[in-house]
Amino acid sequence: MKRSKNTPQDFIARLEERKNQDLETQILEGSRIVSEIDAVDSQSAYLRVSKEIQNRNRSTIFLQTLTRVAAVLFIPALIALLWLYNQPKTPLVSLPYAMQEISTPSGVRSKIVLPDGSTVWLNAQSTLKFRAPFDSFSRDVSLTGEAFFDVKKNPDAPFIVQSGTAKVKVYGTRFNCKAFAEEDKIEVVLEEGKVSLNTGGVEKVIEKILKPGDRAVIDKVGNQTNITNEKVEKYIAWHDGKLVFDETPMQEVATQLARWYGIDVEINDPRINKYRITTTFDNESLHQVLELIGMSSPLDIQYIPAAVDNSTQEQTKSKVIFSRKN
Repeated sequence: MKRSKNTPQDFIARLEERKNQDLETQILEGSRIVSEIDAVDSQSAYLRVSKEIQNRNRSTIFLQTLTRVAAVLFIPALIALLWLYNQPKTPLVSLPYAMQEISTPSGVRSKIVLPDGSTVWLNAQSTLKFRAPFDSFSRDVSLTGEAFFDVKKNPDAPFIVQSGTAKVKVYGTRFNCKAFAEEDKIEVVLEEGKVSLNTGGVEKVIEKILKPGDRAVIDKVGNQTNITNEKVEKYIAWHDGKLVFDETPMQEVATQLARWYGIDVEINDPRINKYRITTTFDNESLHQVLELIGMSSPLDIQYIPAAVDNSTQEQTKSKVIFSRKN
């Protein structure tokens, strides 16, 4: 016989109903309940109850066993943790890296792709040092000489150029840095982007922010910085194979020609240093450059080709001598 399920509300209602039953009705209901008890399959009911008890016992036993296992495992785990904590601390091992150094002699310029994808044009008589690979938090390079940088953007790893007492910090930009050891000035020219320039050296921070078109000239001796905003083409055109002179003193012209073509340049009259030259050379040969300078200035130019020194058996550099025309 299928028995319907009774809710607690049904049970309470039935109790309230029985409060007002007379004796005869109660006797009749008692007889009905007794007859239903006789109809119950006591054997099946017993089996169902036993099975439920066994299932509950199994759950209880499993939980008790799991608790014991956890307790057993906790003790050695705790001991191991305490042992590791008291061991001497071993410093973190850095990833392997190699220091790279790239130098260009007189008359040679090179294009370099750094580990982060940034591009560097290295001028003649210059040296660039860096580690490969870069750190994940910083990209540091050291420059002696002149280089033009096209830096890949990476907000998490600033690009830092250390050159003499100047440190240029960028995140992604194009700029030129010139810091030859024999010169008394350091020059930073920003074409695009934004850079932070620290001119205080190691001991202190003197930070200046440059914007596109700014040219910062740092005096190595007095550590003074002068910033002007101007057309920067003449300062950065060299990385495109151009020599741009704009009212450039002859002494500086001679220095650039010596580096660019790998020659020796001599000015035999101090008065020539007062001359200034304005012109642009775009991938011209040395002979073309000398011819144009001679045609546009009161200078007499003598070219002495390279030769082998008889005493040392070493090849000398070609030489250019600037003199005043008579």
